[in-house]
Amino acid sequence: MRLAVALILATLTGLVSAAHAEKPYLNRLQKQMLEDDKVIVSSMTPTDNSGMAAMAVAIIKAPVDKVWPVVRDCEHFHKFMPRAKRSEMRKKLSDTQMVCFLEVSMPFPLSNLHSEVLSTNSTLPGGGMRRGWTLREGNYKRNTGSWEVYPYGTAEQGWSLLVYNIDVDPDMSIPDAILRKAQAGSLPDVFKAIRKRVGA
Repeated sequence: MRLAVALILATLTGLVSAAHAEKPYLNRLQKQMLEDDKVIVSSMTPTDNSGMAAMAVAIIKAPVDKVWPVVRDCEHFHKFMPRAKRSEMRKKLSDTQMVCFLEVSMPFPLSNLHSEVLSTNSTLPGGGMRRGWTLREGNYKRNTGSWEVYPYGTAEQGWSLLVYNIDVDPDMSIPDAILRKAQAGSLPDVFKAIRKRVGA
């Protein structure tokens, strides 16, 4: 489980070349699961069918303006994300772009995972926000992904729908089957850490 958590968390500083973000369609059963604090994880096909890719969706029972800074501000990840050893905002390029660094502790005998990424923030229709990332350097062949935060529920509830997309290929000798199995069990831990940080 520790290996699984580390592999997922190591993708947090990365940025996806941005296709147009769309709020996921949720059926009644999915909405009920999410409102019961479940996390829905969907395995995706990674680029070149190498590494792992997934989308995870959850409801955070707090407004967008409280959830957004938690997934945006990469320099604070080491304070609350499991196994995040070091995190930095290395350079602010503009109001919407910055360079982020993250090092994640890996269990022996694996080396720690580290990445420096270009992170881009954007506003989504309907009051949502998006942080996407692409790899600049690190011990990955590929590290792309995004966090999207959308308003959810009634105005009185003031909740957020949080969507996490990853497409990564760590540059280490770990079979793809293990990486892909790790993602399903570990992503809920990421959302648990975010809920705690938000106070939801």
